[in-house]
Amino acid sequence: MDDSRKMILGFALIFLFMLLFQFYSTSNKKNIEPEEVSEKVEKIEEEKPITSEEEKLPELLAEKDRIQEEDSSEIIKISTKLMEVYLSSKGGVIDSIYLKDYKVMFFSLNRSQPLLSTSIITSRKTVSTQPIPFNVKIEDKDSEKKVVFSYMLDSISLSKTYTLTDSSYLIYIKCSPEAEYLYEISSFDTGEEFSRESYYSGAVYYAGNKPYTIKKGDLFKGSDEDVSGAIEWVGYKTKYFFSGVIPENYLEEFTLKKSPDAPVISIQDNYNTILYFGPLKFSVLASIKEGFENAIYFGWPLIRPVAKFIYHFMQFIHRYVNNYGMVIILFVICLVLILSPLTMHQTKSMGKMKELQPRMQEIRKKYKDDPQRINQETMKMYRETGFNPFSSCLPMFLQMPIFFSLFQVLNGSIELKGAPFIFWLKDLSVKDPYYILPILTGISMFFQQRIMSPAKQDDQQKMMSYMMPFFITFIFLTLPSGLTLYFFTYNILMLVVQTFIQKRTKEV
Repeated sequence: MDDSRKMILGFALIFLFMLLFQFYSTSNKKNIEPEEVSEKVEKIEEEKPITSEEEKLPELLAEKDRIQEEDSSEIIKISTKLMEVYLSSKGGVIDSIYLKDYKVMFFSLNRSQPLLSTSIITSRKTVSTQPIPFNVKIEDKDSEKKVVFSYMLDSISLSKTYTLTDSSYLIYIKCSPEAEYLYEISSFDTGEEFSRESYYSGAVYYAGNKPYTIKKGDLFKGSDEDVSGAIEWVGYKTKYFFSGVIPENYLEEFTLKKSPDAPVISIQDNYNTILYFGPLKFSVLASIKEGFENAIYFGWPLIRPVAKFIYHFMQFIHRYVNNYGMVIILFVICLVLILSPLTMHQTKSMGKMKELQPRMQEIRKKYKDDPQRINQETMKMYRETGFNPFSSCLPMFLQMPIFFSLFQVLNGSIELKGAPFIFWLKDLSVKDPYYILPILTGISMFFQQRIMSPAKQDDQQKMMSYMMPFFITFIFLTLPSGLTLYFFTYNILMLVVQTFIQKRTKEV
């Protein structure tokens, strides 16, 4: 296989894998056997005995006429430095949340449902608190804010207390009476515009030191599913944001309540738990709980460590360079310098291949009716010249983990959301609005092939040399401009390096 065909085949395989990679989702495993993680799990405190108050709740709440239904509920807005939380006095539920830094609103896919609702689990039945018209009290103390929902029903006192701080996306919730509670997290939307939304969105949980994702499309059909194991956190995410529950210990199970309009994650926990409504940002998640940063999808297990290293390296560059477009360019420069020995070996190997092209053409012409003889004579020529035809492909395959890791980091990092570069590129997380970068990337690919291809090409080689840049351009039309910027910069630098190596080789 000549140099041009190997390079074209290599890039075709890479981009084929990239397309398949977009359709690949993390494990859809729905059930973790408890024995698999039993050694790592501390035994959760034994269930508390049922109190007389809990025994009375079902009967008292069943008497709807004793609960004064209100035609409209009061919406309470609590504002911190990071977010605005909108709560409803009816049920004491979280209605919606606005993140100030990202200018996005969390709201349930089914607007008639809240983001979070609760029910009390008693010995006889599960009692929803959603119909209750709570009284509201707001406590604002410096950087901490509390909203206390309370309601008296005969001798029974019900309450929910939400606590927020200026420095965190966490919401602490404490309920009374001190019983087991059912927390229902609704699937949400933020109005984000990006392709393949269902690929990035879905339920995600962490068990046995592994993250598991259940894609959004699987939540709208089928029957409800129970997921069991030692679950450290669980919630629902989109491409850039996450909402969920972080229990004090572990969850033994949760239920996916599937629905055609708004699936719900139903979680059984005690009266005191922690909620998170915020960005999928590594530094934010890692500061909350070990392993919580795994809510961010960094790709397949084999490339995840590489992706995390690349992410942290780019964040290191960003400490000194504020523009993420320049961060990407500087990262490419570092990458090309690190890979320059491989690039030099690959370029020399391709140069040797070009020298052998005339002899290969003669062999094909001489034995055109005998494919087996062509292979024999070609291998004989390789042995005589000491040339390994696969040596030029090895650097390309060694770079594939880096390629896939970069694809995931640049395609899914919230840091690129709304990050401008220059002129028309106002947001590196979305496609180029004028398709300038994809076209330039295709052109750079064309010239790269021209430099590395043999002087004499057959018709098939010529056709592929034109089709491959067109294919590359088509692929990048809808990909985030940050990813396209990386490939364009890489191609330009590789053109410079390959030209320099070729000139040095000729001089020698």
